[in-house]
Amino acid sequence: METSRFKLRIATCTLQVFLLLFGSMPMGLIAADTEQRTPSTITNVTVFLNQAQVTRIAKVNLQPGVTSLVLDKLSNQINPNSIQVKVDGKVTLLSVLVREGSATPNEKPKEVKMLEDSLQSINHALNQFKADKETIVHQKDLMLSNKNVGSTQTGVRADELEDLMVLYKRKLNEFKEDWFKLTQLENQYNTYKKQIEEQLNKLQGDPNENAPEIVITVKALSAIENTSIEINYLVNNASWKPFYDVRVKDTKNDLQLVSKAYITQGTGENWKNVILKLSTANPNEGGCKPVLNPNYVYFNQYGINNAAATDAVTISSRKPLIESGAAPTQKQEIAYSTGIAQTQQNAVNIEFVVTSAYTIPSDHIPHQVDLTVTNLKATYAYGAVPKLDKDAFVTAKVAGNDLVNQVSGEANIYFDGTFVGKTFINGTTSDSMLISLGRDKRIQIQRIQLKDFSSKNISGSTQKELNTWEISLRNTRKEPITIIVEDQIPVSTDKEIEVKLQNNGGAEFDETTGKLLWMLTLEPEKSVSVKFSFEVKYPKGKIITGY
Repeated sequence: METSRFKLRIATCTLQVFLLLFGSMPMGLIAADTEQRTPSTITNVTVFLNQAQVTRIAKVNLQPGVTSLVLDKLSNQINPNSIQVKVDGKVTLLSVLVREGSATPNEKPKEVKMLEDSLQSINHALNQFKADKETIVHQKDLMLSNKNVGSTQTGVRADELEDLMVLYKRKLNEFKEDWFKLTQLENQYNTYKKQIEEQLNKLQGDPNENAPEIVITVKALSAIENTSIEINYLVNNASWKPFYDVRVKDTKNDLQLVSKAYITQGTGENWKNVILKLSTANPNEGGCKPVLNPNYVYFNQYGINNAAATDAVTISSRKPLIESGAAPTQKQEIAYSTGIAQTQQNAVNIEFVVTSAYTIPSDHIPHQVDLTVTNLKATYAYGAVPKLDKDAFVTAKVAGNDLVNQVSGEANIYFDGTFVGKTFINGTTSDSMLISLGRDKRIQIQRIQLKDFSSKNISGSTQKELNTWEISLRNTRKEPITIIVEDQIPVSTDKEIEVKLQNNGGAEFDETTGKLLWMLTLEPEKSVSVKFSFEVKYPKGKIITGY
């Protein structure tokens, strides 16, 4: 492999430089130049979203002279360019190289290549599904945050309001259908992914077979016992995915946000009793700010009027007229400790340092790791719109600042010990987040039209319609609740149509929107009912829209 030859040339040059500086080696050092197979133990692993950094510790006894330490039984997924070695101050590091096994990537069976390509395509699709679901959440939030129509002076016509309600209903249904389809696809692709990974495991056999070896050449001037050598390297085929539990005991207690992670790895190395760190950073991204060189423009000596030929040219060989000299700003880090992990956030990424040791085998199966348990102050509310739905809904409002240390991901919602559905935690928002805790079936609601108090009649050239509705609520819970009930009367947009509220039933009434709002207290095992009535007048023989 070209990389190995390059590293071998580096090691050879290192030895030549040593000879130029110090002349010939003493006989004692040459005699001690040996190759020594050295066991090592994985102690720490930093898992990124699509890679992992493994830290190994080797304890060795060194004799005076040059020794080549060979670390074997490693992962086939090692990135050779990522290897870093740290030695004790009494030991001199001379070179580090990777020796390839008998099997190289170019010698993989055709079936393995096809499966690996399919796995890569599936992972790409899963990332796209996740991004699409996040887009749905953002679009829904944007639509709901811009729902005001009309003005306080002119209001909105009934046909416009009806069109808007139809639009909202259609868009919300589209969001729901798209979310459901994406979730189905996601589950289906995860099933395919698992099947392909199982086939790969069978075809590849022993994951450590023909695995690369790391050869570390060191020099000691005297005998050293039990010295530590630390080795770090990046491996592929490892990832983590955040998910949450939102738990609410009742509306009198804080909302509990339990953050967890699914860690999946198929590196060929079993991580036994290691300290884990989960990071949102991308180890492949460079950390240096790019340099903006001057963009020189010149006349085209051939006179060709072509956009590609006359485009501005950057001459990187010339020294920039102005070099970037802005002093880097110091990272502002925020750290707190809850549960079994410490969360650290800086300007570019979030890290979870798990304080308990975990074992994550190389089996391509997601393993759950508990991270943090955070109690968040929440504002709870019961609400109902009996005209549209006969159930009561519970919501919890959480400040956006309480979510800044979270990574965006799906969440299971549990209310009063019952699973009520799923939601999406957006860790990048600065706005407050409204979490629907689902329906509370213990609040029974009924809305009926009172026929004895409703009528239709014609007086002269005018047709009159009197409508009386009753809303009944019963609380079967063991504790009282406060609930906001919404209803409405129609709003006229034509001077020939007259709508008059006859009885508001004690509700707050908004003439502009026709909305009626009650704030009711329901005692345990008690019922409450409210009534409202309105009259609609319009010319006889004309037909009006339904209300």
